Amino acid sequence: MSPSLSSLVRPAAAGLRAVGADGVLRAIGDRGRLERGPRGRRWVPRPSRPFQILIYHRVRPGPSPFAIDAIPPERFARQMEHLARHFRVLPLEELRRRAEERSVPPRAIAVTFDDGYADNHEFALPILARLGLPATVFVVTGCVGTGVAPWHDRVLRAFERTPLREALLPWSDELVAFPTEPDRRAAAFRTLAFLKPMAEEERLAAVSRLDDTLEIPEEARGFGGLMLDWDQVRGLHRRGVAIGSHTVTHPILSRVAPDRIRSELVDSKRAIEEAVGEPATLFAYPNGRPEDYTAEVVAALDCAGYRVAVTTSFGTNEPGDDPLRWRRGTPWEPDLPRFALKLAYYRLAGETGAPRPGPASPSATAPTGGAAR
Repeated sequence: MSPSLSSLVRPAAAGLRAVGADGVLRAIGDRGRLERGPRGRRWVPRPSRPFQILIYHRVRPGPSPFAIDAIPPERFARQMEHLARHFRVLPLEELRRRAEERSVPPRAIAVTFDDGYADNHEFALPILARLGLPATVFVVTGCVGTGVAPWHDRVLRAFERTPLREALLPWSDELVAFPTEPDRRAAAFRTLAFLKPMAEEERLAAVSRLDDTLEIPEEARGFGGLMLDWDQVRGLHRRGVAIGSHTVTHPILSRVAPDRIRSELVDSKRAIEEAVGEPATLFAYPNGRPEDYTAEVVAALDCAGYRVAVTTSFGTNEPGDDPLRWRRGTPWEPDLPRFALKLAYYRLAGETGAPRPGPASPSATAPTGGAAR
């Protein structure tokens, strides 16, 4: 958005919120939705109340151009204070039970975090605890306390720390120049998009080569402190944060064989249960779009004992939707008025119904773009 347009939108959003527009949208969204049709959107009454699930990754101070979906603690605090005042924030398991009983309360919403970054414990937890809000953190168990980071963080960190200003990157036959930080960030995210559709073994090999290509010093290749350790996981759990699985190694499950799917689901579940001392029933699909999991993956989740699984398909959920394919989204707005208005509007106009998983193809490598989640 251009600076001139942004300068108009922000006060307009503040004015609308000042007169209660977001409250009106929330109330209307609890009663009906704007459904897409061949002639545009039309009003459709809801048979039962909807609920939203927000997705976060990192909460950390300072600018973070090489972090995925990172927001500063002060912005996260304002958003959570807004939820505490205007929504009913519920744990995912309670939402599942209430959806089954058709007793979802007005303005129901849940808060979730993916991957298991240590800043969830350091910066997000105190804010959630102060406000008495429940949340769920989905951890990649192979990264908990091991010094190992998800492959996408390895790519981003390499571009953050490289001393080079040009290099021969995997997606180009010529030297790519990145003289400024924005250039390096753009190159990093283009590299993520290029690597994501690769078969897992090929992608991980390419990520390993990238440190050498970008001449990252050995002492700068570690990831100590980036991800949660098990003491921090237990600390989150003691303070009322549910711990869910995001697999062991963060593979895209539609592209791996059935035995690997089972081990990713079962081994991560077991590790969490041993750490927190209670059943692990919550799951987040890596990447989370319909093409990233199959009906066989959903069946394997059910067989493993998971009761809720969340996607990254945008929209709201309603009682009757499959809890193993619930939708999530977040309005990534820097100021509270636009966050509040968009969150309320998404309740009214967001897509509904469980997203359909991709076709069964355990070794598929169909290309997808964007950053990993």
